[in-house]
Amino acid sequence: MQNEPQLFHRQHRFDNALARLASDALRRRTYSLALDREGVREERAKTRWCFPLMNFCAKPLTMISCCALLSSSPLSADEADVFNLTATVSAQWDDNFFRRPPDADPQAETITTTTIGANLDKTIGVQRLIANVTMVDYRYQTNDYLDFVAVNYDAKWLWSAGKRLTGTLSFLRSELPNDYADNRSAGRRNVQTTEVERFEANYWFHSNWAAVAGLVSTSLTNQVPTRTDGDYDADGYELGLRFRPASGNTVTARAVHLDGNYSNRLLNSVFQNDNGFTQDNYGVELDWRLTGHGQLRGRFGYLDRQHQHFSQRDYAGWVGNLQYLYAYSGKSVFSVGYNRGLEAYQQLTTSYYVLDQITLAAQWAATSQITVNGRVAYGRQAYRGAIIPLPADLEQRQDDTSSLGLDLAYTPARWLQLNAGVTLTDRNSNYDAFDYRDRIVFISATAKY
Repeated sequence: MQNEPQLFHRQHRFDNALARLASDALRRRTYSLALDREGVREERAKTRWCFPLMNFCAKPLTMISCCALLSSSPLSADEADVFNLTATVSAQWDDNFFRRPPDADPQAETITTTTIGANLDKTIGVQRLIANVTMVDYRYQTNDYLDFVAVNYDAKWLWSAGKRLTGTLSFLRSELPNDYADNRSAGRRNVQTTEVERFEANYWFHSNWAAVAGLVSTSLTNQVPTRTDGDYDADGYELGLRFRPASGNTVTARAVHLDGNYSNRLLNSVFQNDNGFTQDNYGVELDWRLTGHGQLRGRFGYLDRQHQHFSQRDYAGWVGNLQYLYAYSGKSVFSVGYNRGLEAYQQLTTSYYVLDQITLAAQWAATSQITVNGRVAYGRQAYRGAIIPLPADLEQRQDDTSSLGLDLAYTPARWLQLNAGVTLTDRNSNYDAFDYRDRIVFISATAKY
């Protein structure tokens, strides 16, 4: 199951900067173990440089999510085509759009979107160009002040200079509506824009071993400031070592360093709001087929974030995810995953939270035209790092969230797919104001030429 309501509203911002834009390719691999081509698999691994959590805990199931869900199925034009066009029309009904607690008056919303996309995949000798551009028109039936048009792109040059030197040059941009699970800015449109420019080089000093080095520049902006997604600009570098035997399995050890500045935040010594930070990630990425039916995939490592002026806002710890996938037959795939992350969340009573999540998912190809996806997840967010003394009887915030989803895809023709699904989410917090229950129902149709 893909693109369901956010289980724990955010992952680390730098993880999201890449995970959101690479999520379609990452999730397609969940249910297509036998279909990945080696070149695409290698390029996908490169985009996950910062150990992002699985994007199963992404934003709520908006219409952009429905479009991404559609791309995971067999819907396609001729695979030999260099250029393809797609068009999607979607409708979503959300019975608690502003994520209000049960004792408040929930407000339902119907969202319709129209998406136009263009895809390019061209190989020229040993070079490969990949580009995906989409324009998404969001329309809200009740809260029409939220209407907007998003322009997203993901362009990559998979370059090669001889047999030993390869790499990727990429330019990514994503516009998404912020959700209201924690960012309670009802009455104001708040669109989040992420941009990433990245260069990576691999020097294959042995047929199975490569030294990895790269540069990255990323930025995030919000129309309305939020506690979790403070606007920032960050630049950094990465160094690593990759092992890829003849089987095509890969293991990569990688270190990533970032220097960042909060672009719209003033230094405040009273509330200890910092305006700059450094972040280091050290970890291992794994993509290994254990048997003909099973595959272990993920990343784990250590994250250390330090602020320039206020050390009380610093945090460090183990992060990552592991996922095991089992292809029971040619028609069914099961997966189980565990995610752990650290995320900034700055208030007087907290500086960050720790995220732990378990996810079970399955896909069943009932026929050549009908596919059923299901997912259940449970997780906990524990908030830590208070910068003021708390009363003895006041606990720090803790949220437990469960999610259940089911969707159906019907492909009557190679160029057309119809989707429908429902997702239920329940968050229980020790702070009643953050409790909510939500139900989302969606339908969509996509055509590809």
